[in-house]
Amino acid sequence: MSATDAKPAGPETDAAVVAGRGALFIGFAKIFFMLSGSVQQIVLPRLIAAAQFGAFAVVNNVVSIVNNTMVQATIQSVSKFTAEDDRNAGAVQRAGLRMQAVIGVIVALAIFLGAPLIAAFEKAPQYAPYVRIAAVIPLLYSFYAVFVGSANGLRKFHVQASFDVTFSTAKTILLLGLAVVWHVTGAFVGFVLAAAFILVVSSRVMRLPVVPGAAPFPGRRLVPYMGAVGAYALLLNVALNYDLPLLHHFAGAVDRTAAPALAGAYQALRTLALLPYQALIVITFVIFPLVSRSTFAEDREATRAYVTQTMRYALLLAAAMGLVLGARPAALLAILYKPEYGTGAAALPILVAGECCLALLGVACAILNAAGRTTATLSFMALTVVVGAGAAAILVPHATPGAPMLVAAATATSLGMASGFVASLVYLRTRLGGGLPAATVGRVVAALAAATLLGHFLPAHGKVLGLATIAAIGIVYLVVIVALGELGPDDKAKVRRILRRG
Repeated sequence: MSATDAKPAGPETDAAVVAGRGALFIGFAKIFFMLSGSVQQIVLPRLIAAAQFGAFAVVNNVVSIVNNTMVQATIQSVSKFTAEDDRNAGAVQRAGLRMQAVIGVIVALAIFLGAPLIAAFEKAPQYAPYVRIAAVIPLLYSFYAVFVGSANGLRKFHVQASFDVTFSTAKTILLLGLAVVWHVTGAFVGFVLAAAFILVVSSRVMRLPVVPGAAPFPGRRLVPYMGAVGAYALLLNVALNYDLPLLHHFAGAVDRTAAPALAGAYQALRTLALLPYQALIVITFVIFPLVSRSTFAEDREATRAYVTQTMRYALLLAAAMGLVLGARPAALLAILYKPEYGTGAAALPILVAGECCLALLGVACAILNAAGRTTATLSFMALTVVVGAGAAAILVPHATPGAPMLVAAATATSLGMASGFVASLVYLRTRLGGGLPAATVGRVVAALAAATLLGHFLPAHGKVLGLATIAAIGIVYLVVIVALGELGPDDKAKVRRILRRG
């Protein structure tokens, strides 16, 4: 795709086509990523004991805060300055690699040396060796993300998608294969080997030349922006992962022997509840370079159109996924997990609602980061974490270990995520002139209400009936959305143009 292809000629036509083509590539990759991730999270508990799975989940979530921060901050920083002027792509990439040669090493050493402190916070000193192994992953990710950022900024969505698919496949095979041999240690070693493999692949595919005679890209432009986006990404990944370590911490204070298994049960809930967020990541990758270009060119009309249409489609998708995941939680958990994981059934719909809010907040913040409004995104994510962690400190310690504590943790997390999402909507409307159309919100609420009402009258006994009921509820949502006119001829025309552009 060329630069001229990516530049919108008409906010309601070319914008949708360019974004749609990117969404097809990234969407396939993220669906593959979600499926492979689900395989990892569903198969791993069958290969190791529940307490071991809890140990893997806790350490992985703590390190994931750093891993995902490195990846998101680097991709967005490299992508933004690459998208503004394609001629700088090679110079921007070199600047990113130089920067990560310092930051990546420092972060990896900090995690390696701080492993005993992390394990002590979780009241599980035996976790320290796992943390040390996992410390290598952020180092490898920091360089890999530079090459992904180059592909994203150049709108080479097919290349970016191929990286995702390749890495997901390698991680699934190596993580599960080595877990059979070395349990938790093997799982983390497999993760490290997969990260090393994809770094080699991406560096060979996306290593870009610098234009002869061109000056090096100034670090004074890249570093401050990456610092701001990095702080936002850190808070985002804290918001994505802090609930499990806090639950483990508070549960350990009440009953240390029960904490690992309780963490494993909560991780099973998170695996499902995070699916809407993982699906909507597709939108953030596609919209980011487009908004970067439109705001750099001061094209307010194109920016407004991007914001409105992006948030509209994001809401439709998030609501559909949230409804399906939360409709019959006991049946869904029984299909995917061992019976002991069913203790979290009551907490799943609550956590799903919160993660849907976080998914929509992530889309809104990606738009704002692309527009250079990083202070606002920092504020919204800080609000999410502060409200959620504060609620967890109040609700979780006073709950009984088991189902009540899982419900308390899910409730606290969801309160924080809903707070940040509402604040971001207000800011989008006042600053960029776009947001969620009121008519769309009304139709989605009506469709959710109709599908939920139907669900109360349908049988849910057993795995087969439960799965059939989930499918029926999802179909009702879609039928009502179409019947109310939310998905009309314009949307169908956009889909046809997207497919023809292939």
